[in-house]
Amino acid sequence: MPALHLTYRFYPVIIAALLAAGSVWLEHLTRAPESEAAVEADDEAPDFIAEGVRIAGFDDDGKLRYTLDSPRLTHLPQTDATLSDHPRLQLFKQGRRLWIDADSGEASSKGEVVVFRGNVEAEREGADAEDPPLHFASASLTVWPQEQRAASNVPVRIDQGLNRADASRFEADNVFGDMKLSGKVRMSFPSRRRNP
Repeated sequence: MPALHLTYRFYPVIIAALLAAGSVWLEHLTRAPESEAAVEADDEAPDFIAEGVRIAGFDDDGKLRYTLDSPRLTHLPQTDATLSDHPRLQLFKQGRRLWIDADSGEASSKGEVVVFRGNVEAEREGADAEDPPLHFASASLTVWPQEQRAASNVPVRIDQGLNRADASRFEADNVFGDMKLSGKVRMSFPSRRRNP
């Protein structure tokens, strides 16, 4: 009989504990979608934003290999990618310069890959004063700055002097020299008039 008396005595405490547990569970159940949405929103938020930025890369001899300038950089921690507004990448090799401009860019975590999007334009200086610069235009271009490679899987246009080439795809193993055009390729090389 004493055990039954003890149970009746703790009955209100047990009921209160069950009610408290139920209310905690009910609160968690009703707030779970909001809190998950808040966590997802926080995951998509940048962890830093910088303005007026220049990133430089150097080769083993300490010579400047490339620079990346942007009026605004945004770092996303969930992908470790850095987004840039109106980026300008400059590559330097053997005294020659290649620059690339675009509406936006996305650099991988260590900057080994940069994807340019929107009104991508590039210009490579000629080998000498008589060699006209080469101009490149496309909607997208992927560049590997350290390897000095570039590629595009969307239509490109390349002009050098009066010469012009249009292609569906583009690759450059050495952005200062070797280029490969593929897909639909159309080229125009006006003949030069000879002086009598």
